[in-house]
Amino acid sequence: MQSIPIQHQIGCVILTALFIWAFSIAREPRGWRRLFQSIFSKSETFSVNKNKVIDETLKRYGIIVAMVILVADVSCFVLGVTHRFREKLRNLSPEQRESMQEINKYQKSSSGLNF
Repeated sequence: MQSIPIQHQIGCVILTALFIWAFSIAREPRGWRRLFQSIFSKSETFSVNKNKVIDETLKRYGIIVAMVILVADVSCFVLGVTHRFREKLRNLSPEQRESMQEINKYQKSSSGLNF
């Protein structure tokens, strides 16, 4: 049994880490906003209303970004799992492909008769 190719494994690990990070930001935006503001912002520009709007925006867009990353992560995993099968199909000769298509047609037509 061959394993998932290393490119897909690395991609899954990186995308999973990004998903967890984005989801944690979306879940608790206040702590991440404070960290960002302490590093990059001046303390004179403090506004409660502005910070509340930033927190709500981080929560809304953080969930969207996290879900997009999750879809990419699952896609990468599925591509990795099906890699061996796709490579096998890519290496078939035209005669073998035609034979497989005929077998698939026969199986579909026979499965339609068995109710």
